[in-house]
Amino acid sequence: MRRIAFAAIAAIVSLLFMSRTGALFPVHAGPMPENTRKLLEKSLSVVELDREIERISGLKTQTQKQIDESETTLAKQEIAIAAQREKAGRVLRSYYMGYKDFWMSALLNANSLPDLINVWDTMDMIVQADKNAMNGYQAEYGKLKKGYDRLRQDKDDLSSVERELVGQRERIAALQREVDAALASSGDADMLRKLMDELNAYWKNVGIYEVKKHFRALADAMGNLPDYVKDKPGILETNGFKAKLTITDAQLNEFLRSQDRRFDDFAFKFDDGLLTMEGDNGNITVLIQGRYEIENEPENAIRFHVDKLVFNGLELPDTTRKDLEREFDLGFYPQKLVKFVKAKSVSMDDGKLVVQLAVGG
Repeated sequence: MRRIAFAAIAAIVSLLFMSRTGALFPVHAGPMPENTRKLLEKSLSVVELDREIERISGLKTQTQKQIDESETTLAKQEIAIAAQREKAGRVLRSYYMGYKDFWMSALLNANSLPDLINVWDTMDMIVQADKNAMNGYQAEYGKLKKGYDRLRQDKDDLSSVERELVGQRERIAALQREVDAALASSGDADMLRKLMDELNAYWKNVGIYEVKKHFRALADAMGNLPDYVKDKPGILETNGFKAKLTITDAQLNEFLRSQDRRFDDFAFKFDDGLLTMEGDNGNITVLIQGRYEIENEPENAIRFHVDKLVFNGLELPDTTRKDLEREFDLGFYPQKLVKFVKAKSVSMDDGKLVVQLAVGG
């Protein structure tokens, strides 16, 4: 058992070295033992799940604040609408209690043109006031109803957030038990735990920022892709009300490297329905793999969803992938290319991304 433990430790040590400043940096070495890799992945997943719990907790606090503010606003609106309701009630009662007939009689019994004009002006003023009272009540009631609808949605969101928070806490507890069990059976838990802590610290202080730099650069570049497509002959083919966009992975590599020199260390390829981005800049290795899907809300777009994210040989959890998707938009918007077109299908195979487009719906 101790022989296995020392092999695992040696594998981890081969991933790290101490710089002159005392910070830990990864170096590239041969494949590590599978049980060691899984242990490190779980350790990083615990760190990332903890970060996700912090995000959800913040969202819960924010949603609860919105609910409290909505309830205060609605209480004030209830008071305001009570007065409007009374005014509207008086208007309706006047119509049902014969005031309409009174004014009609006054008009018919006017003895002169000036009397008729005075009666008409008075009647018009009262009718306008009645109309304002009814419109005021309707407007206040509409605001009140929207407020309650928003409050109901906030409460539903809060319930959903609370369920997600409970689920993530259960998940991190289970994962921590697995890590503890693996450490207990390793034969040298203290040394492994120290190395895991150092690796986790490296991820939190350096790794996550490096990954975000790459995602930010990708998002910035994708915003300029329509201009590249317009300027590159043969990528966009039109036929009546239909069009087809075909971009090769060689063209995508050329485009991205022209946008940011860090992509010189990256290779992009389309195959088997996936876009795979893999790079090694000498300090870190990153693999991002995902798929493009057509979405129509809130607008027609080809959005990129991350299916796999590997940092220095360690796969990160789904919460990290979703967090990066929320923060960085790697999508493509056809109407920035040609107005009034919509994407109908997207495929990635044999080194090509093919998007079928059509005018209108």
